[in-house]
Amino acid sequence: MGTVSVLALVWPPWWGFVVALLIVVIGGVLVTSLSGPNLAAVGVSADDRLLVRPVGLVRLFGLTNGVVVPVTSVVDVGVEERKDLALGLRLPGAHVPGLLTAGTFRRHGERALWMVGRNEKVLVIELTGERYRHLVLGVEDPEAATEALRAAINRER
Repeated sequence: MGTVSVLALVWPPWWGFVVALLIVVIGGVLVTSLSGPNLAAVGVSADDRLLVRPVGLVRLFGLTNGVVVPVTSVVDVGVEERKDLALGLRLPGAHVPGLLTAGTFRRHGERALWMVGRNEKVLVIELTGERYRHLVLGVEDPEAATEALRAAINRER
C-alpha cells in the first residue's frame, strides 16, 4: 500500500497515457518495417492513371493516402540505391533510420513522397506538373516494377 501511494505522488496521472502511446507507436513502426519489403502498392489503372497507395500503417506514419496521377505526368522510372538518395526536410512524416521512412520530404524546393522500409534498392518515379516531383517507394521487386511501369507508360504514349 505504501509503494502505490509513493508512485502516485511521483508519477503524474497522464504519464500512463504517454507511455502507452509511445509503446504503440514504437511497436507500430517495428511491425510495419519488419513485416516485409512492400510499403507501397504501385499500379496503372484502366484509364491510364498511376496509382501509388501506402500499405498497412505507412498511411498513418506517412500521413498520406497515396498518389493518383495521369501516366503522362511520369517523366522517368528507375531503381536507385537507398543510401544514394538524400531525404531533405521532413514535412510531415516519419523517419526512423534503417527502419522506416514515410511521408513528404522537401529538398531544393521540390517535394518527394517516401514510402520505404528496410529496402536497399528502391523504385523512384519522377513526375512533372504534379504535387510531388519524386516518388521513392519500397516494393518487393523494384526492377520488375520498373519494367512494368515503363511498359504501361510506353503503351500510353
